[in-house]
Amino acid sequence: MHAEGAEAAPLAEGKKGEDAGGTVVVEDELARGADPSETSANVTVVAVDARLAASEDVAGVVEQAAGTTVRRLGGLGDFAAVSIRGSSFRQVQVYLDGVPLNPDGSEAVNLSELPLSGFERVEVYRSGAPPEFAAAPIGGVVNLVTGELPQRLRLGLGSYDTSRLDGSASAPGPLAALGGPEDEVIVLAEAFATRGNFVYFDDNGTIYDRTDDRRRERVNNDKRQLSAHARWRLRDRGVLDELSLTGSFLSRAEGVPGTANTPAEHARLATRRGLESLHVQAPGRAWKLVLTGWRLDRDEVYDDREGEVGTGSQWNRYQGGTTGLVVHAAWGAAPWLVPALTASARRESYVQEDLLNGLAEDPRRRVAGTAALSAELWAWNEAVRLSPVAQLAWLDNRALGEVPFGDTPIAPEGKATEVVPTPRLGLLVRPPVPGLALKANGGRFFRPPDLTELFGDRGGVIGNTDLVPERGWKADAGFRWALPADPNRGAVEGAWFWNLVDDQIIYVQNGQSTSVPVNFARAWTDGFELSAAGAPLAWLDGSLSLTWTRSRNLTPRDDVANKQLPRVPEWMFDEAVGLHWGERLRLGHTWTWIAGNTWDATNFFRAPPRSIHGLFLRLGTDRLSAEASVLNLFDRTVAVMDRNPLSDADDEPILQPINDFFGYPLPGRSFLFTLAWTG
Repeated sequence: MHAEGAEAAPLAEGKKGEDAGGTVVVEDELARGADPSETSANVTVVAVDARLAASEDVAGVVEQAAGTTVRRLGGLGDFAAVSIRGSSFRQVQVYLDGVPLNPDGSEAVNLSELPLSGFERVEVYRSGAPPEFAAAPIGGVVNLVTGELPQRLRLGLGSYDTSRLDGSASAPGPLAALGGPEDEVIVLAEAFATRGNFVYFDDNGTIYDRTDDRRRERVNNDKRQLSAHARWRLRDRGVLDELSLTGSFLSRAEGVPGTANTPAEHARLATRRGLESLHVQAPGRAWKLVLTGWRLDRDEVYDDREGEVGTGSQWNRYQGGTTGLVVHAAWGAAPWLVPALTASARRESYVQEDLLNGLAEDPRRRVAGTAALSAELWAWNEAVRLSPVAQLAWLDNRALGEVPFGDTPIAPEGKATEVVPTPRLGLLVRPPVPGLALKANGGRFFRPPDLTELFGDRGGVIGNTDLVPERGWKADAGFRWALPADPNRGAVEGAWFWNLVDDQIIYVQNGQSTSVPVNFARAWTDGFELSAAGAPLAWLDGSLSLTWTRSRNLTPRDDVANKQLPRVPEWMFDEAVGLHWGERLRLGHTWTWIAGNTWDATNFFRAPPRSIHGLFLRLGTDRLSAEASVLNLFDRTVAVMDRNPLSDADDEPILQPINDFFGYPLPGRSFLFTLAWTG
């Protein structure tokens, strides 16, 4: 619902400025916010403010960006992950204040674990992510940015016994309180719980037999989640420009309900995640030095001792950890040139323990990193901006070991160590048309299979130790036009994009709905996206985006060759519009439409078109407000489809459930009521 770049600073990363003495000043984009008008990147910036419904979550905000698709495994609080321009979930890297939650796509980040109330803005880079991220993702980058959180307390109650309580506070730090340097502390906590027992349509897995179709209640779909985030930040123009320490914690317990046709009544999953990070930025008029270090730990216990979901009884514990460091240095060499050097290194570990028999596998370990030389160059009175990046990604697999219970090495077609060039280039051109910018980006990308894809065994999802890394090329070209007098009043963007991925890793589901990752020899994706956002009237604001995507599986197998890639829809439309009278009354509407989607590589299982509307009404003042939200306004849960989409002779209509992921139903109309106090 927000104009792209509405909260962005006037200077983007690498954009030089000059002080009164003529010294070149290098700005910091990650701190100030990406400005779509100042970079070649295709980036959408959404401010987290009063224009969003209290029922909104991170996944819903990310989905507002053109080219993005969010997949959910059910209703409120269920697993949600993002795909950008036809990518897989793991091909999108998610960052928290520049700290990677899944470096090199080391896992599919569950967006439902991240509290939207803790962020100031959400940045979605579909291409051209800044070198500071030390990333070369095939899909893109989502950066969640914390800011100056208000004093706030909110309570929400809704359908399926859903409840949410969150609060935030900020205060001067201990040094400022003693008259020392400027420092501050922010704290956020959120508790969420739901039974998730919605009613859904079940065809019992027999599309040719209508007599066993029925409505049933989704059981074992409950969730309880507690998350907390704290940050201490010191700002001192002397020795350090900025020093911050951040800690984030998550505890989540949930049922694993299984698929619609084979529900699981007892399977459970417990998750704990901890993140600690250090961010240091040194001052300088003509240079900047930024250091970011982090430690990320994740502990999961999957309990399916009844054998309801997978191929047998399971009670496993998975422990994963990543320790990493990124160093970025930029130098304002001249008013038209800012070169930069970025280096990163990380160590990953993964341990799986079978709690049924008390056996633990040897730890799996891997070391990886990147090194990049980049620059920002301006020419013709800043009418042209060139952003080249020469980057190397390196990977050391030697500590991974061998497959359990055998002598077959991991990924026999892969390499023990790899060094892969991932160069990129961005171009921004400002023709003599006020408010118009032309953009182009291109580069090479690389993603190794993560340790879960290789070794995981989580009931309905199992690993594959024969996987090899994904490699690819991507490019895009487009435009952005904004009203010259006030870009926040309105902006329009359009782009053509193209991806070519070798050995793309795609999860394929078998007849028992068990997902296994496999390498497709080659996958092709291209398409167009168009978006508009702004506040054209004092009482109206909103955003629209439309994306058409064409995908092809180029694997030389008769059953899948030239077929559409699974879970890459042809059409996506997203709308968010708000009518308001100051902030005393706001009426908001959202609409997401997805069509032309398939669940499997043969394209036999076609997904029904999905059209989901939402509505919210908020009344109140700057300090106290009440809101009512309706999700899936028109209660769309089923659709009429052809029984056999691959046969022109069989056009018998059948009723199919509307899913976000094959076999996992979505809830119908849901309500959420929220009371909020802001200090």
